[in-house]
Amino acid sequence: MGKMNSLKLIVLLLLIFLSVVLAKKEWRARLLHELRQVKETTEETIGFIRDNREEIVEQVRTTASELSSVVRDITNDVKKIGETASHLKESSEEIMKQQEEPQQR
Repeated sequence: MGKMNSLKLIVLLLLIFLSVVLAKKEWRARLLHELRQVKETTEETIGFIRDNREEIVEQVRTTASELSSVVRDITNDVKKIGETASHLKESSEEIMKQQEEPQQR
């Protein structure tokens, strides 16, 4: 029930706003001008995508492949860092043990 009331309120406010905008000739003209601009820009964008679809798809494929390669390289680097850190830990522990042995004698 609350969603229905909210929807009705939104529709009512939208209608009031639209009525105010359409009531003033200057605002109405500006709104129509802006809507025409949006239409033209949308048509240009759609035309550009249509004309360059193959290139866009190829670029997306290339980028996806490069991204996959980068992720694979990062994964390998993180694995190496983990292995190196583990080796350093083991080496440090061995050094510490060797340092402690002469002190215990």
